[in-house]
Amino acid sequence: MTTTDPWIHDLARVHPGEMIEVWDEHHLRHAGTVSQVAAHLGVLWVREASSGIPKLIPADEYRLRHASMVHAV
Repeated sequence: MTTTDPWIHDLARVHPGEMIEVWDEHHLRHAGTVSQVAAHLGVLWVREASSGIPKLIPADEYRLRHASMVHAV
């Protein structure tokens, strides 16, 4: 891992209130605000920015990164 690696590898570094992007291999699947993190279970809940709907995200199925200010609304 380098300092330019944008991906989150440890859910302990993710906190409620942070903006996050959830990616599959090539597409942005979810973007929103973290509401809860259960690092010991490998999941987090994200409230979708576009709809306000909460989503349960299993971290081992996606790539996560903090949202850039360009995407934030």
